[in-house]
Amino acid sequence: MKLFCKLPFTRISVDDSGNVWPACCPEWVAFPLGNIFEQSWENIWMGKNARLLRESCFDGSLRYCKHTWCPNITDAKAGIDNYHVIPLEKAPRQWQPAPPVHINLNYDPTCNLRCPSCRADFIKLTPNELNRVYDLHKYTFKYIVPEVESIAFTGVGDPFMSKVFRQFMMEFNPADFPRLKVIHLHTNGLLFDEETYTQMKGLHRIQLSTDISIDAASADVYAIVRPPGKWERLMKNLQFIRKLDNLVLLGISMVVQRANMHQLREFVALGEQLVYGRRETFVEFKRLRHDPHISAEAYRQMNVDDAPPDLLRKFSEDLQYLEQLRQYQNRYRIMPEIRHNLQVYLNTQTNVSPLPLIVRGRLLARKVFNSVTLG
Repeated sequence: MKLFCKLPFTRISVDDSGNVWPACCPEWVAFPLGNIFEQSWENIWMGKNARLLRESCFDGSLRYCKHTWCPNITDAKAGIDNYHVIPLEKAPRQWQPAPPVHINLNYDPTCNLRCPSCRADFIKLTPNELNRVYDLHKYTFKYIVPEVESIAFTGVGDPFMSKVFRQFMMEFNPADFPRLKVIHLHTNGLLFDEETYTQMKGLHRIQLSTDISIDAASADVYAIVRPPGKWERLMKNLQFIRKLDNLVLLGISMVVQRANMHQLREFVALGEQLVYGRRETFVEFKRLRHDPHISAEAYRQMNVDDAPPDLLRKFSEDLQYLEQLRQYQNRYRIMPEIRHNLQVYLNTQTNVSPLPLIVRGRLLARKVFNSVTLG
């Protein structure tokens, strides 16, 4: 199946080494577009690596991408509508060079949590590391941000914990960025509370979207996968965030691992509670990556593949149901949208019974009353 990806033409992310990537996980693509500390912005955006990635889009191969890891590619291959990855026959024939419309600012890993899937301990930047972050921040805001329509903080830490990003949000004035339409906050949600948001006056005057990393559907599992986070505080903040009138998208995500692999259905149910009016809402499941901080033995204990047979059996059944529910909700445009890159675990030989009539009726009823503002 030949596919076209828009990301190398429209969206970028910048990591803490100064590498500029298409706006996807660096582990899903073979090489970056370039490096801020080594090249000019023009040579990054229009250079050799950028041309190679774009050529792989125009020939439909996406040969520099990991097809089983990228959720956009797996969506397209599963017949799910995806904005970024589309069939090659629907792609433009050529690209008129233009600046990116979006940037992920992924250069500050500071966070208030020490999730085992993400890091071995709390990350505190040294003075030299913090200066490097400030250098990257100055560069992106001088050469890139003035042209984009949306920015995102941050896929590697928490924006409310970051000195750099928190200062920006406190001082942000939409008038200083006339092209900017949306700010996206990728956060664990624990510091995104009413008191903090009230102080960030500029954010009230621009559209917001947010992806909240949770990794659990109950307090006991949350205590294992998101230490030292407090479930009660998160639930309180979610109800506040859910009702923000300038919020245009709300998502929650789970890195699937041994501790939470039995909670797929419960996590979707949590996402259902966050649906508010006609706002776009999603629930996303992500595969656990074997990052360098995880030892081989720790990864074996965390990874889904090595789970006991009874857990694997339930996981397989829940995933089959999840995929069927995802297809159904996509067909009828029912929120929350379900996203995942778990296709490698789907047993295509298994005959899955149709969704029960009671479930289909409930889903369709939720679609019909989608415009009702919940209390």
